[in-house]
Amino acid sequence: MKNISRAAIPFIFLFTYFLFIAGCALTSLESPEVTLADVQVSEIRSFETVFLVQLRVQNPNEKPLDIEGLSCEMELDGRKFASGLQGAQQTIPPYGTALVPVEVYASVIDMVGSAISMVKSASKKEAQFEDVNYKLSGTVNVKMSGFSHKLPFESSGKIDLN
Repeated sequence: MKNISRAAIPFIFLFTYFLFIAGCALTSLESPEVTLADVQVSEIRSFETVFLVQLRVQNPNEKPLDIEGLSCEMELDGRKFASGLQGAQQTIPPYGTALVPVEVYASVIDMVGSAISMVKSASKKEAQFEDVNYKLSGTVNVKMSGFSHKLPFESSGKIDLN
């Protein structure tokens, strides 16, 4: 303690206290529930397709979520389909919900593989397509008390192709 001046001790204590308080505030946040609300084809390119995906983000916390960004990946029937990022800032009120648009990019090669699997399964069952299972996962980047924190999410469901 001889190397630290006595005047610096209160500043070190306050700095440590604020880091502790900020850490407690972030760890008490529940991850938002993120579900697929809509998918639209935005652009078709030679080797990829761009989709505009609307994600419904529900805030289960008693504090607003100040979203700084969002990253997500989509799988169809267990195969990677598309991924994307969203960087626009948005605030979701406590116990509120909002639609967050995200551009996702799908490789044409991945899409062809998924389409072949669906056609094969449909040809086995009287030309009826089966439901396609999807999985959505990623992180929502939020800012709280001046600190950024990544909250993971995951959801899944079925898309009826009939």
